[in-house]
Amino acid sequence: MLSQQDQWGELWTSAGAPYGSLHASQCKEQFSLAFTHAITAASRCKISDLRVDDERVDYTIRQVANHRRFSSSTVDVQMKCTEQDVLRDDGVHWSLDRSHYDALRDLRTYNRKILVVLLVPHRLDRWLETQEEGMLLRKTAYWVCLEGHEPIETASKTVVLPRANVFNVEQLLGILQRVGDGGQP
Repeated sequence: MLSQQDQWGELWTSAGAPYGSLHASQCKEQFSLAFTHAITAASRCKISDLRVDDERVDYTIRQVANHRRFSSSTVDVQMKCTEQDVLRDDGVHWSLDRSHYDALRDLRTYNRKILVVLLVPHRLDRWLETQEEGMLLRKTAYWVCLEGHEPIETASKTVVLPRANVFNVEQLLGILQRVGDGGQP
């Protein structure tokens, strides 16, 4: 349990142990990677962390399986994590700057790409719960493929990640199967 201090200021557990000093954006980056690692491992797939994000890709997920067209399947992931209230009835409304939007809509890339947005609780102490029965990571991630979307003239665009596109084991395997069959995610 967190102290009553500001969430991103100095924090202590209920027993008085201090939290680390990792910046909020770095906490979100690390948590989203752990979230994706858990889903990828449960899917019996592997993840490659890219050291340089020059293609607007944070990591690649690979699967070896006998699909209709290919014996392996790969999808590149641009990952975002937020505690902002961006979930609406139709899905997550996420603003992308034009360079990110253009990179994700580009059809000329070898690997297929998806955008994944992980929603986390406002309070850091709600992100993770561990008990003897297991570990619970909160909350939910959603995904969208923007390949082939229309270009924009503005500096940014708000995209909608549909509520039906929950980033979980079943949907990840469906994405990889479609790509392995020669289609889009």
